[in-house]
Amino acid sequence: MARRILILEHMDHATPDAGLSHLRARGAQARVVHAWKGEALPGLEKVDGLLVMGGPQMVTDLASQPWMQQEMALMRGALDRGLPMLCVCLGAQMLAHALGAQVAPDPAGRIAWGFHEVRPLPAPQDQIPENPIPEGLTVLSGNFQGFSRPPGAEMLATAEGPWANQAFRVGAALATQFHPEVTRPILDTWQAELGAHLHRPGAASLARQDADFVRHDPALKAWYRGLLDRHFGL
Repeated sequence: MARRILILEHMDHATPDAGLSHLRARGAQARVVHAWKGEALPGLEKVDGLLVMGGPQMVTDLASQPWMQQEMALMRGALDRGLPMLCVCLGAQMLAHALGAQVAPDPAGRIAWGFHEVRPLPAPQDQIPENPIPEGLTVLSGNFQGFSRPPGAEMLATAEGPWANQAFRVGAALATQFHPEVTRPILDTWQAELGAHLHRPGAASLARQDADFVRHDPALKAWYRGLLDRHFGL
């Protein structure tokens, strides 16, 4: 039976991101819901996995985003059920907040926009499953906020920059501060819409982003496709 993956999206894309394209190519039943547009969230009774994506919204604006509370309640339900869940950027920040972590902008005004290397953190000997973050993985970030260590979570990766916490795991949930799903058309949209932030510390130039995308994206996408296969049992 095809795996039923619920995807919580928080922005519109002109083309599917790399994760959605891969899930469909692998035969998964990928259902996309936009709660931020007022679409109702389904129950988890007929869901085999949950993918919670990034977006321009901020967890610090939670009081004015009631749908975000609804999504976090659904995420807590997925944790309780032991459903495999993958949370990216805003999704990771929402999960961290739901677990009791602090989510906030960098006090110095730094952001993370561009490619950078993440470093896997050591795990207890013979731990299963192993840390899914490999040595030398270079990732794309587009972060204006970060999170503190969620209570009870296993931290998986760190990096230089405003936010040391780059990935964590709790139960069957995996969360990344970075964006493995971004395709070239999506990056084009980011560059057009976020140009006003290029002067801020932590933002790479467009030329550097373009060169790094060519250099690092193939390996990042190969890692992401493998992660989706393993995490959701495709």
